[in-house]
Amino acid sequence: MEIERGTKVQLVFPGDEERFCGIMVGLFPDAYLILSIPFTATMKKKAKKKHVVTGRYVHCGTVYGFRAMVMNYIVDPASLLFLEYPSHVEVLELRREPRVPCLFPATLVRDDDTPRTGILTDLSPSGCRVSLRGAEGVPFAGGDRVKLEFYAVEPKNQYTVFTEVTNVTTRDGVLHLGLRFDSVHRGFRKAITHFVGELALELAHVPVAART
Repeated sequence: MEIERGTKVQLVFPGDEERFCGIMVGLFPDAYLILSIPFTATMKKKAKKKHVVTGRYVHCGTVYGFRAMVMNYIVDPASLLFLEYPSHVEVLELRREPRVPCLFPATLVRDDDTPRTGILTDLSPSGCRVSLRGAEGVPFAGGDRVKLEFYAVEPKNQYTVFTEVTNVTTRDGVLHLGLRFDSVHRGFRKAITHFVGELALELAHVPVAART
């Protein structure tokens, strides 16, 4: 089971759409997992011995899912959930890496061209897609080097990275560019991998198959 201490694990009990967020604080291989989870009246009611729970978590940008039986739930000295060690863990992300939709303001600069503004519409650890309106006359081609500037949510969260154009399409007057991040941006890619993984976890609705 590819999981580390401190990993967030999203839990859902059968017949209930409410999600609970726990933190993996320990495990004994092939025996049990220990999750630190906020105490609530609902959790106390749901976390009964032998109840089955579905868990999802992100590791290295990939979403994993499992089903496990509740072994015990204690509230003293801490709110801890003990789960039977999963006999099977599924990879829920079907792509080579997760890609999530977004709408972040972006600016593209190629060589000495005038900076062009657009919208970053999806994001993955290795690249992104940017859409520009009114740029039909601007020739972009695969292999072009482009500097990308964008910010996530707030201007203070601004990133500047160099990219390579991987594909170019035009639809309804909008230019769409597929961009691949330079491999030298290791710190950036690590941050993006974490960010994308967290969003992918929230967006993952792939059911986990029941154990046999």
